[in-house]
Amino acid sequence: MAYLSVWRKPPSRSVWAAVTEIVLVVEIVSPGSEAMDSVTKVREYASAGIPQYWVVDRDGAQTVTLHRLGGDGSYEECARMPLAWLLQTAPGDHLD
Repeated sequence: MAYLSVWRKPPSRSVWAAVTEIVLVVEIVSPGSEAMDSVTKVREYASAGIPQYWVVDRDGAQTVTLHRLGGDGSYEECARMPLAWLLQTAPGDHLD
């Protein structure tokens, strides 16, 4: 599994950052971690209050599922698209 985190402001030099500063987590699903990425981590990131969680599947299109934190504190799927299409757009188009 690989992941990318985006913070509101640059993290300090320490290894740890406050979870409240993370605005986006992007994960690439590795073989064998599908259940962890699509069930467990979705709940953990939502309970931490991370506004956006994107999951890149390793299917033929490398489908990206964009989840946005809803008013009830759980993620709502707001879009699903091929990675190639997503990469042709500006990241700000998909962030609040």
